[in-house]
Amino acid sequence: MRIKPGEKNIIVSTVKAQDNSADVYLYGSRADDQLKGGDIDLLILSDRLQFSDKVTLLINLKEQMGDQKIDLLIKGKRESEVDPFVQQILMSAIKLT
Repeated sequence: MRIKPGEKNIIVSTVKAQDNSADVYLYGSRADDQLKGGDIDLLILSDRLQFSDKVTLLINLKEQMGDQKIDLLIKGKRESEVDPFVQQILMSAIKLT
């Protein structure tokens, strides 16, 4: 995993402040220690958060982490069980919460 412990804490606390029951996953190039560079790809599974919460989360994360490229994908927990894209992500993702 190629994020610093402080970044992980910021990500988890920022998401949990919006939905304490959310699950947060890191995926993509930052989840692979063999790769370099890349943005921070986060999958958030939540039955409470909606697409409109994405902007608020991104603003809060960037305020605390600086100007980094962060991609957020928010999906409902039940929806994620039947979504093939989410299932593909979860195969190699790292759970942060």
